[in-house]
Amino acid sequence: MYKLFSKFTKTNILKKIWRKFLSLFYIEQWGLLIGKPQEEHHWDDFKLFSPPIDRFWADPFPWFYNNKYYIFYEELLFKTEKGYICCFTLDENMTATNHQVVLDQPYHLSYPFIFEHNQKIYMMPETKENQTIEIYECKHFPNEWKLYKTIMHGVSAVDSTLLEHEGKWWLFTNITTGNEKAYDNLYLFFAESPFSDNWTPHPLNPIIKDIQSARPAGKIYKEGNTLIRPSQDCSIRYGYAINLNKIIKLSETEYSETLQKKIIPPKDDPNMLSTHTWNSIEGIRTIDAEFRRKKTES
Repeated sequence: MYKLFSKFTKTNILKKIWRKFLSLFYIEQWGLLIGKPQEEHHWDDFKLFSPPIDRFWADPFPWFYNNKYYIFYEELLFKTEKGYICCFTLDENMTATNHQVVLDQPYHLSYPFIFEHNQKIYMMPETKENQTIEIYECKHFPNEWKLYKTIMHGVSAVDSTLLEHEGKWWLFTNITTGNEKAYDNLYLFFAESPFSDNWTPHPLNPIIKDIQSARPAGKIYKEGNTLIRPSQDCSIRYGYAINLNKIIKLSETEYSETLQKKIIPPKDDPNMLSTHTWNSIEGIRTIDAEFRRKKTES
């Protein structure tokens, strides 16, 4: 046992030393990848949108509005370590235009989950630092959002994801309590409205207890009649890979899912370290990825 522990400890120490050495010359930076959905996932089908060297872009959520694609995402400056929500427009040549900040608060924002209800557009960004789950109504698209409702208070929730299914609204979220990490356990709640004051906890909570698949990674979507829940695999490093999970049972008393497909960083690109968001809309797919990038790049 001692030998195994000693070997494990030495391996971790060597990894930390190596990462410290690399940090002298490289940064680890999230960027956005956009492409057209194919039956089989190929990284070469995506165009990389790299941020300036002093920040990262992550958690892309696309929206199609007035025949244009808008990409909402988290931007975080390394010097402040506080995220806010930005947006750019994609033109017909897949070029990003009109970069702008669309939502900023005194606390950290990320994961700009966007949905439509009664012909209005809403955003539910991650607001864990404020100990809330908040929903914003779009007053002028894409850059004017007003707090509409706080649906939960006093909760450390990350990457909250809504789903309307069979006459109910389902809220999937990772909640941290005690020594739990933000990617250990997935909780499920249900209500009659996305703006409800009374979200009923699922009796099986946490419905997923697995660092490899608990944390949400984007909108739940349909393939035919099948619901697919994207999730993160954080077992190797934070946000290492994306799981596409087929939901088998979803009711007030039951929940089960099974892994359908896993998307991992390409083995032939040692500089791509992680990928943890997966969304599609109207013929495009948005993903993010963490890259090792030279500090000398502009």
